[in-house]
Amino acid sequence: MLRYNIKNGYQWQFGALHESCWFTVEDQDEILDAYRTTADYAYLSETETEPNWSYEMSNFPTVVNPADLATQLDNSQVAETTGHAGMSFLKMDFESGTWLLGQDAEDVTDEEILVNTASIQHGWILWSGGRPQKSFVGFSQTLPLAPEPIGEDYPNEARSFQGALVDDGEMLAFDTNSYGGRKGVDVLLGKIKAHSAAGHHHLYPRVKLISESYANSKRGGKLTYNPVFEVVAWCDQDGVEEGKVPEQIEAGTTGTEPPTEEPKKRQRRSRSAAA
Repeated sequence: MLRYNIKNGYQWQFGALHESCWFTVEDQDEILDAYRTTADYAYLSETETEPNWSYEMSNFPTVVNPADLATQLDNSQVAETTGHAGMSFLKMDFESGTWLLGQDAEDVTDEEILVNTASIQHGWILWSGGRPQKSFVGFSQTLPLAPEPIGEDYPNEARSFQGALVDDGEMLAFDTNSYGGRKGVDVLLGKIKAHSAAGHHHLYPRVKLISESYANSKRGGKLTYNPVFEVVAWCDQDGVEEGKVPEQIEAGTTGTEPPTEEPKKRQRRSRSAAA
């Protein structure tokens, strides 16, 4: 009989002899060929020359019956793991200082973004198997416990925030677990806290995406760049700059309405074009 074990793979059990050997190949013909090359085949061929292709899920735990399992699946409390829905990811190339946005790696260096202060978070990012596992809480909460390492992969403390490009309103998200990235976000948060402590109420910074560099001895003295968020203005949550009055429509105005302006489109620059 051919048995399947979740840990070891396929196993031959030769009838009443209770002799067995393991194979990891899944194709029946390949298993049979492998079986015929074993030292026991000459002896066993006298009693069982061809396999009985019946399958038994040995060592696979039975948890619930199908009906109960379906009910449990319907009531699953596990949320689907997704990214920042509807947002482009913002990152900085540490070798060049270039700010890049989205899958097309659009160059947005020196452009301005409005940071959503309420979205600033701290936590952990653990990269394993080419995929990140993230654990974040708001900046007003205590840093959560670091997740357990996966093999030789360990978590790094991280920062995160969301925002929007000023010129066209494109939504974006910035996550970082590098020392330089954390420092950049922490410096920005410190400026926000100081602005609030001074009695101001416009606590959403409009920042310019720039960088700073240093000679990295670990890279043979080559320059390594870190993110810098240069505050150029303070705004409210609607993006109205501090000291300015939002535009209002005068009551009782009559006449032809002015034509609606088309949304401003940014001159997109790819990474290759910026190089």
